[in-house]
Amino acid sequence: MLTLSPDLGNTSVGKCRRLSRPRHALFADEVFWHCLSARKLWEALCKMGWKLREIVTMVILSVVCGAIYRAWDVVTNLFSIGWVPGQGMINGLWWLASGLIPYIVRRPGAALMSEVIAAVVELGLGSNWGLGGLLSGLVQGIGAEVAFLLFGWRKYHGSILMLSGALAGIAFSLQWYVQYGGHMYQASIVVFYTVITMVSGAVLGGLLPKWLADALKRTGVLRNFQIAKKSA
Repeated sequence: MLTLSPDLGNTSVGKCRRLSRPRHALFADEVFWHCLSARKLWEALCKMGWKLREIVTMVILSVVCGAIYRAWDVVTNLFSIGWVPGQGMINGLWWLASGLIPYIVRRPGAALMSEVIAAVVELGLGSNWGLGGLLSGLVQGIGAEVAFLLFGWRKYHGSILMLSGALAGIAFSLQWYVQYGGHMYQASIVVFYTVITMVSGAVLGGLLPKWLADALKRTGVLRNFQIAKKSA
């Protein structure tokens, strides 16, 4: 952060000069603003009806999903799929968080926030996608969130989760088309890639997180969450 003050030694009115500040002071300012932003986010979530345990659980599970994404980066780099549309088969796992966490906490914004947090963790662990991975987390989270929004964040049965995963697949396919060279292929290739990505999202980003959350529910660890209190 830069601090400006009037330059009294200059005859031109209104000019300012930069005051040099110690590096530790600049770092303290950055920490302050980050903490302030986190506090505002926390207050916003509380106003939306989120409970403390739900926020903490969202963060923890998002971090776990981010680690899974990074591992999936490594695994998928070990093999190649020659047919471009076939590459869409592996995509759905990268929005696991946007299905798992909303299904458990059942709160507005859960799909978007969990996917973004997971993308940040993936990047922090050395993702080879760089900042593009953060953008993926954002667009996939938005796509997934739309499905729950359409039903007023009140329906969370299997078909809604599959829709969420499919819409996240459409969102990522748009990014692939614009950022990763999808526009260079014929229209039929783009359509096949998008459809296969949607199916992958519905299964790996929809049904898989539902299965995982239901398994956790049966153990009793989720008895204090919405998944255990409400029917789908």
